[in-house]
Amino acid sequence: MQKIKTAEALRAAIFKLENRQLIEEKLLKEQFFITYESLKPVNVLRTAINEFLAPSDLKESLIETTAGIITGYLSRVLIIRNSKNPIIRLAGVFAQYGLTNLFSKNSRKILKMSLRFIQSLTGGPKKVQD
Repeated sequence: MQKIKTAEALRAAIFKLENRQLIEEKLLKEQFFITYESLKPVNVLRTAINEFLAPSDLKESLIETTAGIITGYLSRVLIIRNSKNPIIRLAGVFAQYGLTNLFSKNSRKILKMSLRFIQSLTGGPKKVQD
C-alpha cells in the first residue's frame, strides 16, 4: 500500500477499507448461512442419499459382485438342499464358486440377455440399449 500524505487521502483509504469490510462481512454471513443449512440433519441425509444414488464405477462393481455372490449362494442352496452326501455338498460349493465368478465377471452381458428374454416374452421392443 502507498503512503498516505494528506487527510483527504486518509479519508479515502478509510472509506475503501470500510466498504471492503462490509462486503467481506456480507460474504462471510452468506457463507455461514450456506454452511449452517448444509449441516442440518435433513440436508446431510439428503446429500448422502443423492451421493449414494449417483452413478459410480465402485457402486456398479459392488452391485455386480453382490449379485454374483447371491446367485452363487442360491445355486448352492438349490443343489445341496438338505443333502448329507459329501459329493453333492462339494458339487454345491463348486457350483457356487463357478456361478459367482461367472456372474460377477459377465454381469452386463447376462443382464442384457435377461432383458432380451423378458422383452421377447412380453412383446416389448426388440433392441436392448446399454
